[in-house]
Amino acid sequence: MRLAVLAAGFVLAFTGIVAAQPYDTPDALLQAFYARYLAADTDFSDEGEFRSAGLQALYDADAQATPEGDSGALDFDPFIDGQDWQITDLQIGAAGIAGDYASADVSFKNFGEERTLSYDLVKEDGGWKIDDVESKTPGNEYRLSEIFTLAHAD
Repeated sequence: MRLAVLAAGFVLAFTGIVAAQPYDTPDALLQAFYARYLAADTDFSDEGEFRSAGLQALYDADAQATPEGDSGALDFDPFIDGQDWQITDLQIGAAGIAGDYASADVSFKNFGEERTLSYDLVKEDGGWKIDDVESKTPGNEYRLSEIFTLAHAD
């Protein structure tokens, strides 16, 4: 029994260490990010680990400015360009890297409809993070940072 508890503790500690590791490449970040959408049992409680400090500040400001019970600036998931998802044909393009900044395009089908997103990435705390995302899907173009800015413009 003691050995089982010790083994379980080791597994939990090890998975925590692995999850806390920074993403060494933009591709590794985006692969890990979209793996959650492709998994049958998805947990989005740790989404902040993928966000840059700047993007996290926009989410935090939105939460503070939103009355309890309201949805805030976002009424959809900007990373899938919809509210629900059934992602197929995921393709992550090669990132263009310039120092601590990168951009990469991601395309997929959501319920059979083509979606194209362009990611701005930044290297922070030793790993890559999502700094912004822009939809390039014809008829549904947006930039995440602009959604937050326009929602709270006075």
